[in-house]
Amino acid sequence: MNHAISNHDSQPALSSTGQPPPEPSASSDRLVRWELQDLIFLGFIGAILLLLLVFGVILARHPHPWLMIVYFMTVAAVAVGARYLPRVWDHPVSWFLRWWYPPILFLFCFEAIGWMIHLIRPDFLDPHLIAADRALFGGDITVWLQQRAQPWLTEIMYFCYTSFYFFIPGVGIPLYLRSRGDRTSPTGSPLREYLATVTASMLFCYIHFLFTPAAGPVFWADYPGPVLTLPGGPITLFEQWVFDKGAIVGGAFPSSHVVVAMVAAIYAVRFRVAPRFFTPVVIGLGLSTLYTGYHYGVDVLYAMVLATVMMIAVPRLFRWYEERRKSPPD
Repeated sequence: MNHAISNHDSQPALSSTGQPPPEPSASSDRLVRWELQDLIFLGFIGAILLLLLVFGVILARHPHPWLMIVYFMTVAAVAVGARYLPRVWDHPVSWFLRWWYPPILFLFCFEAIGWMIHLIRPDFLDPHLIAADRALFGGDITVWLQQRAQPWLTEIMYFCYTSFYFFIPGVGIPLYLRSRGDRTSPTGSPLREYLATVTASMLFCYIHFLFTPAAGPVFWADYPGPVLTLPGGPITLFEQWVFDKGAIVGGAFPSSHVVVAMVAAIYAVRFRVAPRFFTPVVIGLGLSTLYTGYHYGVDVLYAMVLATVMMIAVPRLFRWYEERRKSPPD
């Protein structure tokens, strides 16, 4: 035969088209295996459903708890469907969706968190965060920064803030393309660890919002000093429109933008994905959240701590999970 024999005895050497398969897609155990990112995502859904049952149904702290339960169960069904899709449709699109469904579904989860932001706490933490800013920084950072605002500086700050939308794919897509030789992603793939860490970081922030709802200076009527609608250029106008249409009130502490962007930037440096771009931009992003009035100083500091914890904990959990999965089944 002029085709190489696969290392997996149970797999045919040829695909149905007569060509060598790009990966052992006929092996159902590899197609249906559970990745760490799958467990993290579904664990998040399970935690949200539990909170809805306790605080929404039993304690009646949400006007439509069953509607929210159905919503999150639908999100879970979409996630499971995307995860199993390559088993019934072995195609690059299905494999892309299999790996990237958590970031795609982040937006739907984020909006839903806004609909239940007071599920656990009826109040906002803003007075405490303002007091913490004054204790740590000697004043109100957003007021100080906006007193020095210039249209050109505002445009730069909004460019840095808007860059968040490109951080996850900007680092992840190059890692994904590097692993295209085996779409099931071999053990230890940087892509798989990256997606697991990003997923854990973002979803942890979403649950955190429910326990620590905070509006942020831009939404807090009693914030000491005006939070301006800053004039800038086209990027400023675009981001102000996106914020007006898509922001939730209550998701300021911690800054999920800073947490996830910092995690992505660390992976960019670690795996050499344009580190000279992502490193300065993530610093600018942190400053921009204060300049625009979206976050307090303590939101950003705490986000940096959380990102550090995630970068320590999740990769270790990933390696432990990989070692467990290497073990032969009973």
